[in-house]
Amino acid sequence: MNPCQSCPALSLGLGLALGLALCPLWGEAPDPSAVPGLEMPAALVPAILAPAAAPELPVADYSLPIPWGEESFEAFRKAFLGPGGRDWLAAILSRAEPYLPFIAERLRYYNLPDGLAWLPVVESEFSARAVSRSGAVGLWQFMKNSIGGYNIRVDDWVDERRDFMKSTDAALRKLADNHSHYEDWNLALAAYNMGDGAVSRAVKKAQAAATAAGEDPTLIDYWYLRKRGYLSAETTSYVPKFLAVVSILSYPARNGLELAWKEPMAWDAIPVAKSVDLGLLADAAKVNVALLKTANPELRYTVTPPWSGYRIKVPAASSAAVRSALEDPSLKLLRYYLHTVRSGDTLSAIARFYGTPQGLIAEANPGLKPDFLRLGQVIVVPALKDVGPMPAPVRPEDENIDFSGSYAVMKGDTLWAISLRFEVQPEVLAENNGLTLTSVIREGMSLHVPILKQ
Repeated sequence: MNPCQSCPALSLGLGLALGLALCPLWGEAPDPSAVPGLEMPAALVPAILAPAAAPELPVADYSLPIPWGEESFEAFRKAFLGPGGRDWLAAILSRAEPYLPFIAERLRYYNLPDGLAWLPVVESEFSARAVSRSGAVGLWQFMKNSIGGYNIRVDDWVDERRDFMKSTDAALRKLADNHSHYEDWNLALAAYNMGDGAVSRAVKKAQAAATAAGEDPTLIDYWYLRKRGYLSAETTSYVPKFLAVVSILSYPARNGLELAWKEPMAWDAIPVAKSVDLGLLADAAKVNVALLKTANPELRYTVTPPWSGYRIKVPAASSAAVRSALEDPSLKLLRYYLHTVRSGDTLSAIARFYGTPQGLIAEANPGLKPDFLRLGQVIVVPALKDVGPMPAPVRPEDENIDFSGSYAVMKGDTLWAISLRFEVQPEVLAENNGLTLTSVIREGMSLHVPILKQ
């Protein structure tokens, strides 16, 4: 029996492409919180990708309501099918190639219309690194204030709005929530663009006006709101523009777009227990480093974060080699600088120069005491960026320093930090105050300090 014979996700055109990708050939749908990769056999490459097959396809069917004849929709469709527009769509299709199989699988998991796979065309042009003027980021263009509850993390290490797996899951959940609320895909899409609160207020305002005018308030839909000016200018164009894209890309060959895909890209998401450098991992596993960077654009450095729970995305064909490299204790998968502590050095200054968080330096140096660095002590610094050796602090000659100034020690001060502030060797500062480098200084203590020359 054909395993896809009874799959409800099947439809025609590129819907067939997604339907084949969506068909549950691998058992039960995976846990959405894990956001796993996919395995898609080459035999499932859809026939629609071959232009010759297009004329034999039945009448087109779409998973979303297409507003044929609506003026703005037809204007967008005409623009997209013009020479420049068609080339633009072709370029975006090529850019979308690595992501579509995963998006298709998640659409099946959430039982959503396969046409939603094309929403990143109008959101980000399928660029995971896209940033809008308002600060929205990633394929699905999430703002920082809209990621709550969707398992997306933004910190010094990652911006998971750029993670194509996590952001896809978040976007589809958001769209499903919107549709559950409005029971209308056009309004759900409008709320994705304009915000659920703004669309809800527009609906209530329109319903009140319709009731006052003796109209049926239950007939209010996106097109009603649009025609009567209840929506923002952007949202007024957003839905017809997206539906024009769906009408074309659901059947690309019929619309003059030739696809060169040989087989769908499959991914695996592998847990990483410690920080690893993508370049070193790529060398060890014989994986294209550019592809690893493309698959993991959420990383702020080319190094995975030190906290547990991060999953690195790799081509499924390379999964075994990557897992083997990660589990090999003999492989060093992170570059390091060896920094010898000099007079005037502080951990914060070292971290700032090398561009490495103090926490990661502490993790790489068990037992390190940030407030008690010793002259000549060697500190291991994980290399998150390419910098040269840290230059020695520039200090005036000790014998010319006037120690007639005074300084009241504040909470958190150390001799090292105070020496930096007053541009003096820490051991000279200690000596002029009858202290040693290991002496404890307390809040409120008065120290003799140099008079800085202007």
